[in-house]
Amino acid sequence: MGRILLFQLDGKLPNIALMRIAAHHRNLGDSVTLRRLGNPNATIQPDLFDRPDVVYGSAIFERTRLVVERLIETYPDAIVGGTGWNVARRLEDFGITTNEQDYNIYPRFLPSIGFTQRGCRLKCPFCVVPKKEGAVTTE
Repeated sequence: MGRILLFQLDGKLPNIALMRIAAHHRNLGDSVTLRRLGNPNATIQPDLFDRPDVVYGSAIFERTRLVVERLIETYPDAIVGGTGWNVARRLEDFGITTNEQDYNIYPRFLPSIGFTQRGCRLKCPFCVVPKKEGAVTTE
């Protein structure tokens, strides 16, 4: 049984990618711990007895890049993704193919979240969705 440590580096809503990672690893029998930062000035320090086998981080906003860099300094082998860090990186690149979401990492969040469509018809100059998702699809 492995020890998996997840970092939600920004955002207030539950992170679907991290929920998919949690579901993947729990299905393998691993223990999963989530840490939410949400503060661009947050420090990342391991707990005294913290020895995770795999560390994942997700950043959805580019303004969080400094936090990602601090995560990588602390955990050099961390797997980091999200539109704020690497638009092209996908969970499937790391063998995570499940669409199942483990809501247990967000015990106080009761609603269900997901996508009703992918892509965007708008082309806002600041947004990465058209680059990442392409045109609107309802698959």
